[in-house]
Amino acid sequence: MSLNLNTFFPYQFSVLAQQVTAFIAQIYEEYGLTKMEWRVIATIGYHDEISARDICSFTHLDKMQVSRAINRLIKRELLQQQTSSEDRRKNLLNLSAEGEKLYQEIIPLVQVQEERLLEGLTAGECEQLKMLTQKLSAKLEKNS
Repeated sequence: MSLNLNTFFPYQFSVLAQQVTAFIAQIYEEYGLTKMEWRVIATIGYHDEISARDICSFTHLDKMQVSRAINRLIKRELLQQQTSSEDRRKNLLNLSAEGEKLYQEIIPLVQVQEERLLEGLTAGECEQLKMLTQKLSAKLEKNS
């Protein structure tokens, strides 16, 4: 018995995820950002203020990789870190003025790249793809 990787969904989805990441990376790599750094910036931009632990939870990324990305972004002065007023043990991250400027510059570019990625699909197929992806993700979230 053998496994046909051409029809095995987990394998095909993994390949697709790598292809999509590389396609979007064309944008943020022009700004000297790695995949992890971009994901951290995008997550903080979405939340405005968030802890490193919450970034890991939201993105399902490895704690060590997120920590390294945060440290590099702080050194580049794209992030600011301060102690939470509600919990002195917790540090909160937000985008610096330079980080916010970079985020606002990249967002429309990655949105156009997303449109380019999906342009071969109808509007209905795009909605169905997003819905099915969210449904699978929710199922896996329950099973983990």
